[in-house]
Amino acid sequence: MNSLVRLHSAIVILLCHFGVSAQPWFELPNFMGDARHRATSFSVGNKGYMGLGHINSVVDILYDDIWEFDPASNAWTQKASFPLGPIYHSTAFVIGDRAYVGSGRITGGSYTNKFYEFDPQQNLWTPIADMPGNARRGAVSFTIDGKGYVGTGQTNAGYSSDFYCYNPSINAWTPIVPFPGPVRTSSVAFAIGSLGYVGTGSTNSGSTNDFYAFDPTNNQWQVKANVGPTTRQEAMGFALNGKGYIGTGDDYSSGNNYGDVWEFDPTNNTWVQIQDFAGTARRYLTAFTIGSRAYAGTGTNGTNFKDFWMFDQVLSTLSSDLKQIDIRCYPNPVNDVLTIEFHQVPEYIDLKELTYALMDFSGKIVKTGAFSDGLIKFDCSALQKGNYNVQISHLNKSSILQKIVVL
Repeated sequence: MNSLVRLHSAIVILLCHFGVSAQPWFELPNFMGDARHRATSFSVGNKGYMGLGHINSVVDILYDDIWEFDPASNAWTQKASFPLGPIYHSTAFVIGDRAYVGSGRITGGSYTNKFYEFDPQQNLWTPIADMPGNARRGAVSFTIDGKGYVGTGQTNAGYSSDFYCYNPSINAWTPIVPFPGPVRTSSVAFAIGSLGYVGTGSTNSGSTNDFYAFDPTNNQWQVKANVGPTTRQEAMGFALNGKGYIGTGDDYSSGNNYGDVWEFDPTNNTWVQIQDFAGTARRYLTAFTIGSRAYAGTGTNGTNFKDFWMFDQVLSTLSSDLKQIDIRCYPNPVNDVLTIEFHQVPEYIDLKELTYALMDFSGKIVKTGAFSDGLIKFDCSALQKGNYNVQISHLNKSSILQKIVVL
């Protein structure tokens, strides 16, 4: 059995029998910024980034912070703030090792069409050419063949359908054929292969579930199958492993919040409902992808959230096919000694390759250790009372977090 299969097998067995159901959403330590919605997220290389956004439940508070997520350690690090200042409902696309973030609503209520390039290695923001057309918020974007595409959104003149292509080699924007559906804001966009996809959102007639593909080789849009039977806006979406995913959102602003998720197969132009998002149903959940996994967080249902989740379809798919074993974490809640005990471990898993880390809910590691046999105990009596995660890893690869309570 090759190392990749062994790794996936080990992780999946841990998932199935460490108190977690065989589904693709797994809770990670919280996003480190304040709870918020209309945030912006993207990934560059093996790191993810999330920030900006606002809260408006009592007073309107806007954010300019950007946080970097490292999936190797499940840790967040604050990066240089967005140079335009506090802003929400911006959009972002990534070309190579740079991200491009812009448009949105700034302090005072004005819309902007300014964009900035972010270099994660230098932790540096640099202004680029302003996006043409009216300043806006709620636009969407995707990347194809080294160019970024941005369009739709809400302007002072109303909802829009115009779309533009950004070429970083000449720092210039070019208009493309407008989006063919009804004018809209708060849609979802992503790219799969050589095509960009845009769908759902808020139109002048209400929320919608229509879906379209853009082909840059002929500058044309094509109607695709609707995103399930339910209209929605303010949804979450991403592309992963050749498939597209759209879910959560609501039927109208501050309306009925959804938790369902739909998978798009571009080969046969079909949508299939998969497991619901495992967190609270909400709108304005934002997501990014790293490798074969997606990560999602923030959003609101009237209450702003800062929880953070990993989506891994490989673990979900494999877990249903593997023989179950027992892994016990007890007692839970615990006030003195916590025991982790393995039973019926398959012969291809070396216990010496398994490690644990006890983390508080900010992601700070407070205890670590390795397994030499099928049982390990550690003293929790000196720990501060509260919620913790026990992370079990195989060959130093993050696997699963089990929530425990220290009394």
